[in-house]
Amino acid sequence: MIKRLQRTSLVDQVILLILLISLGCQSQSRPATKKGGKSKTPTKISVGIVRTQRVEKKVSIPAVIESDKIARLMPRVEAYVGNVLVDIGDEVQEGQTLVQLYAPELVHAVAEHRAQLNQLLADKQVLLAELAAARTQLKVGNADLSLKTSEHTRLAKLVSSGAISRQRLEESRSAAQTSQAMLQKYTQTLHVIEAKLKKGESELAVGQAQLERTQTMAGYLEIKAPFTGVVAERNVDVGNLVRPTGSSMEMQPLLTVAKVDKVRAVLFATTDIASQLAPGCATEFVTDDMPERPYQGQLSRLAGTYHEKTRMMRAEIDYANPVDPRTGKRPLQAGNYGLATITLKSQALPVIPRAALLQDGNRQSVALVQDGFCLLVPVEVSIEVGDLLGISRGLHAGDQVVVKDARKIKNGQPLSATGLELVGW
Repeated sequence: MIKRLQRTSLVDQVILLILLISLGCQSQSRPATKKGGKSKTPTKISVGIVRTQRVEKKVSIPAVIESDKIARLMPRVEAYVGNVLVDIGDEVQEGQTLVQLYAPELVHAVAEHRAQLNQLLADKQVLLAELAAARTQLKVGNADLSLKTSEHTRLAKLVSSGAISRQRLEESRSAAQTSQAMLQKYTQTLHVIEAKLKKGESELAVGQAQLERTQTMAGYLEIKAPFTGVVAERNVDVGNLVRPTGSSMEMQPLLTVAKVDKVRAVLFATTDIASQLAPGCATEFVTDDMPERPYQGQLSRLAGTYHEKTRMMRAEIDYANPVDPRTGKRPLQAGNYGLATITLKSQALPVIPRAALLQDGNRQSVALVQDGFCLLVPVEVSIEVGDLLGISRGLHAGDQVVVKDARKIKNGQPLSATGLELVGW
């Protein structure tokens, strides 16, 4: 008779009793004994019913919060600090002016190049006017030459008929030649003006480029926020002389701006864990200072390579970090330390206790009770969680397996219902 039932429902107990009694497996043969009369099998065989449940394999790794973006603002020009408009802890908006620098030579250079450019533009207008006048003269010259050439042709016909004297013809020829010479002069003048205009356009392009360059350099006199964030560091005061960084000097940034409305938990996984990680794995992060407030999320990205020295892989989890209306602060700050729990696997599977698994090299099996006999059935373990094993192949919910001293039972051995003990897990 079954002595005790642990963690199973009353229905399961009744079903198991009916099955065991109806199997007709009450073997009257006594088990083989060793010398000295001791039994090879236990007097009571502990049997449990396989159930299906969701099993999750999780791992906890220390993690630290980092800002999603960090900008270290350095000077691009040599100048004096005229004004510092923010301090540490101030939240700033993208494009907001944070530091104003003072460099009179840059301001003067901009004014000088702008004046030069204006002069070049004025010269261009003069040349364009001269070009228009030269083209007009050229038109008039062409018309005059055409008229005098036609006049000479007409007079030549009259001379041949004796209507006019040859002297008149010579005068018309001379007038046509004069008109031809003036036309060539107008053409040369036009070419000279066009060349000057082309040169002026080149000078204008250079002047425009110089003005834009000086304006760009002058724009560096205002250091602006590259994105919305908070001033995390300040290393500048009014009156300081600042210079662009060079290979021969190391300078601290004037300001450091960190993006805080979005942060990331950074962790480093060893090779055995990293091989099981993938973007999208469910995560839970808890900080040391607020253990009662877990942050749910998903693994956002993996480095894909191991660190050369530590042989660990970097992984990151993104978290939105809005202002808490109750406190007026953001709950996560860069530098928060805590523990990230990552779910590596999660699946609904038949589960058995670890003690029910028989391991013979790479072969895994369980002792299955079926039709009054004990059968060794090969299984495949998918997930191990503590003392429970999730079985992906070989067992189904409702199967009965030996959960204790299974090694002492032979494959195909008949079992007596009165020698079975139902246990749960």
